[in-house]
Amino acid sequence: MSTRLRDVAIQHLRSLDATSAEGSVRRLTVDIEVDGRVEMVTLSLRDEELQCVSSDGRMDGPHVLAALRFIAGAERRDESSPPRPVVSVLGRSSELGAPNDLAEALDDLLTAVTRVGVDKAQYAPSVDAALERVTDVAPQPTPPGLGRFIGRLQHEIRSGELRRVARILNGASQLAEALRADESTRESEQRLAAWLGTQPGSMPELELLYDRTMIEIGREWLSGTERASVERRYLIDIRSGNIYREDRRRNTAASLGPCPRQLHVGLAEVEAGPAPQRIRVLQYEVQPDVPKGSWDRVQQVASRDFATVTDGYRASVQAHPSLSEPFALIAPYRIESNGIFKAFDAEGHQLLLNRSERRGAVLAFYDLLAEGMEPSWVAGRLTDTGATLCLTPFSLGTRDRAFTRL
Repeated sequence: MSTRLRDVAIQHLRSLDATSAEGSVRRLTVDIEVDGRVEMVTLSLRDEELQCVSSDGRMDGPHVLAALRFIAGAERRDESSPPRPVVSVLGRSSELGAPNDLAEALDDLLTAVTRVGVDKAQYAPSVDAALERVTDVAPQPTPPGLGRFIGRLQHEIRSGELRRVARILNGASQLAEALRADESTRESEQRLAAWLGTQPGSMPELELLYDRTMIEIGREWLSGTERASVERRYLIDIRSGNIYREDRRRNTAASLGPCPRQLHVGLAEVEAGPAPQRIRVLQYEVQPDVPKGSWDRVQQVASRDFATVTDGYRASVQAHPSLSEPFALIAPYRIESNGIFKAFDAEGHQLLLNRSERRGAVLAFYDLLAEGMEPSWVAGRLTDTGATLCLTPFSLGTRDRAFTRL
């Protein structure tokens, strides 16, 4: 890699890092596409040394080179030519193309569903046309958050769950308000990022994680638009018990390895946003065989207070009504399975089994219970039916078997 290119990038980062009344830049993260593959590249200055790493773990690959050219303003010039003035990344407009068009399309979608009613919306041409317009005016390719919103709305309309349809549409209304806002706030920037990805000129709120051990305890394909389905992987930090999601769109890369697996994470970024929070694993090592001691830690960090689980679920869906899909790891105090699965904590609070999703997993779960297996922990996605919180099971552990994937 050109030493001169790195020097020019360092000079530009130094100019951005100059402390002012508006703050200072410590780290820049950009999404770079090379040969159809998108990787996130993080650049920072530490002790006057430029640190570069892409989300595939490389420090000198084509994505890092492209990011350096971008920072140095060298996208369209040869490296031997003199550097030209570049536009500050922080000074760029945060325009989404035509934000009012998308806001109006979302308003039209809300109106269309309301006019025909949830019970008729599944087959209503006006609703289909409104959904198509949302996709047409949105950034292309369809951002994963917006695509997942469309997939969830269509699923809930088919299920006839009026309460959940109303909640999802409420989230779309909040997005429309954020798109029309004259001045951005931290909350509006986070909302736009969750739906549409990080916008030019914004500074996403990220948490850096170092030296963590994580175990993947479930994965699934989630519906969206035709081209925006997402494979979601659920990772638990066995030190803190926090659960994160790693999203992978079709034909894009993610961390390697089958499920279950253990990741020794050297560096990761966690986005502020809907639960479970999205994680980008930047530096890691994979251990396909999870040791028993790690499974013991999974059981130890599992939640034993279902009232806390319920409160967390409620807060999450209130903050992000359309996009929040909380995932829980629980350690039941006792279990009842007389026709319906009920898990209880020591105080008598309960969680029911959600029987409307992942029917094969639910049947497998009941079969295991019928065989006399007593789960020491159960992991799954949370949802609600009416006022009742439910768990959709993905995996479990027992005294005799550390991990069973459903």
